[in-house]
Formats: sequence, structure tokens, C-alpha cells
Amino acid sequence: MPFNIFRKKKKKEEGVKKRPQITKEMLLMSKPVRNPTITWEKYPSGEIAVKVKIVKKGKRRDKVYEKKYLLDEVGSFVWNMCDGKHTVNDIISALMEKYKLHRREAEASLLQYLNMLSQRMLIGFMLPKDIIEKASTEETGVESST
Repeated sequence: MPFNIFRKKKKKEEGVKKRPQITKEMLLMSKPVRNPTITWEKYPSGEIAVKVKIVKKGKRRDKVYEKKYLLDEVGSFVWNMCDGKHTVNDIISALMEKYKLHRREAEASLLQYLNMLSQRMLIGFMLPKDIIEKASTEETGVESST
């Protein structure tokens, strides 16, 4: 829009917590978890099919359809480890061991893959409580007195 400079600027809401910035170290300590609202099945070949129901709002009625993602061998291996028990570091180590990769290769490809899964809302990340508190104190500069 060419006249954005004339729009009123929204005031920042007070009391609303801002999400802490997550560093690479925090991400490596996080535990990826699968979205519980999606379904998936494992084929005998070892591949995994992830099925997501998508609802498109219509004028008269909603359209519901299913999108299917087929994960290859490596993707299926990572998907199985996204159970909330393994950290990203654990998954990197497992990839290095199973597929004979260097740390840098495994880390770069895994982080890119997890980012793609996260953007498609297939997975999320659980951070340990102490890391969240550390991130929020670094951002505000104030330690909590608990």
C-alpha cells in the first residue's frame, strides 16, 4: 500500500509477554515433538506418510481435504525421534552414527529439515524450563526472585 505512512501506528500492548529469542544452543537442547492433531502411518518399506486435515472456509460450507507428506528413509528416521524424549543434539548424534555424516553436515541438514517441518506445523519444540527462564532474564536483564 503506497500510503502506509499515513496509517495509525498500533500501540504495543503492555503486559503482553514477548517470546524470548531462541539461540542456536537453546535450539540444540530443545526436544522436537510431533503435532498431536495430525495422523501418520508407517509403511513396510520404512517410509512414513504424514496426513494433515486442512479446512478451507467457504461462503456456504467449509471444504475439508487431506494433505499427505511422504517422508523418505532419513526423514522417517528423524520423524520417529521427534517424540519429546530426544533433544536435537541427540538426533544429530544418531544421524552421524547411522548415516556416517560429519557433525556439521548432520546439524545443517537436520536444522533445515526441522525448520521445514515446523513451518508446516507438523512439529513443535519443547524447551527445558531453565532455558526459558534464562532466555527471558537475558532479554529483560532482570532476574526473577523465585
